[in-house]
Amino acid sequence: MRQARPVHQLKDQDDLRKVREDDPNFSGTLAKGLMILQSFVTDPRAHANSEFAQRLGLPRPTVSRLCRSLQALGFLDHDDRLDRYFIGPAAVTLGYPYVINTPLLPQLRSAMQQLADRFEGAVSVGVTMELDVVYVETCAHEHGTLKRPGVGAVRGIVETAMGRAWLAQLTATERNQFLARARKERPDEYERSTEGLKDSLANYAKRGFSINMGDAGLGVLAVGVASSIRYGPRKLLFNCAVPGYRSKPNDLVKTIGPALVQLVNLADRQVGLR
Repeated sequence: MRQARPVHQLKDQDDLRKVREDDPNFSGTLAKGLMILQSFVTDPRAHANSEFAQRLGLPRPTVSRLCRSLQALGFLDHDDRLDRYFIGPAAVTLGYPYVINTPLLPQLRSAMQQLADRFEGAVSVGVTMELDVVYVETCAHEHGTLKRPGVGAVRGIVETAMGRAWLAQLTATERNQFLARARKERPDEYERSTEGLKDSLANYAKRGFSINMGDAGLGVLAVGVASSIRYGPRKLLFNCAVPGYRSKPNDLVKTIGPALVQLVNLADRQVGLR
């Protein structure tokens, strides 16, 4: 049996229909409800039923029933005055077990915070999810980067230093397959990341870390390292981001990158991997 595409990659009813054709046992009703919740990942503002229906290509009565069910379970909140839905607190509780069980986070937070304070930036841990990395922890300097990715933040693999570190660990075949998919499904993201990708992949083995020279925007520079620590099927990825106005690209290579490598080596040793 073919494995269905992850729900977060189902954009609308047409995508869902294709998955159902491949896998008749795939639950369409459950997927539709999760697609509504996933709408808030890319657009966290409040939504009306009509917006969900238009975005997902679903009938309004179907959306209305799903939203009422999700509201009853605490995954959505409804503002009667605006007649719009907000993401509900139950959605937050789903992520809690994942975060608290992430390997070594309690032991690493102190070292991560020290590194963030040293470079006046943010040190994060993430895992891959299809074409993205999901941040599961971030320790930030009080006056660090302008955009601090909190727990649950999602960024494209090709445009993040930690994502590029993960790509560098793949076999050539696996990497080429992934990049072909990223180029097809996210052409704009891929295009603006091309040069940074090439540099990181070409020099990761020599440096021990990948680099983002700010091509993801937001005026942020970053380095990334893929650890050997596994959480289920996924490796923990580490990132150190600093404001571009406070640091220079050379700082990434000379000091910030090697410091992040030391942190990851410490983490690997704690679980006996190095």
